[in-house]
Amino acid sequence: MRKEPRSTLHSQRKVPVIDRISELVRRHPSRSAAARTWGININTLNSYYKNELSPPIPRDNLLARIAESEGVSLEWLKNGEMESPKTPISSDGLSELLSFLTDEERHQLTMVLTRKGVETILYLLDENNLLLLQQPDTLKAHMIQEYITGTHQEREATTASTTNKVCARANEEQATSKSLTTTRPRKAG
Repeated sequence: MRKEPRSTLHSQRKVPVIDRISELVRRHPSRSAAARTWGININTLNSYYKNELSPPIPRDNLLARIAESEGVSLEWLKNGEMESPKTPISSDGLSELLSFLTDEERHQLTMVLTRKGVETILYLLDENNLLLLQQPDTLKAHMIQEYITGTHQEREATTASTTNKVCARANEEQATSKSLTTTRPRKAG
């Protein structure tokens, strides 16, 4: 009769420190961001990832800095003892707002934002729109005011009625051939 082992090899093996460090790194956008937050050199952090068979063990002062920065116990980080830390819950306003939505509402919101994002990008690809956006704020405000009040339509109508005049003076209805060739001022009347 064969004896069964009481525990497996996996449970006897100690989990390396780098696994717990990796768990903490995942809280950050990148290893580089984690290293900056912890106040350590990125090359130092990367060196712990290089040798998978026997990764180097960070010094206690470095582990203490990481533990303090992440709000975990030094014992957990060093030995894996005690409970593993919970990932901090973000409490920004957007997350709170989205938490009130159902899955379907979140999906619909995602679709609307995606559609509007694409529309905005297409709008920005138009050269005329880019030129308008590059104008000074005072000019944009003036253009918007004219558009709202309709004064641009009045000007267009006035301009259209005067475009048929060829070199006519302001007080003339229509320029005559004599007025076009005369260089001295004409007498009114």
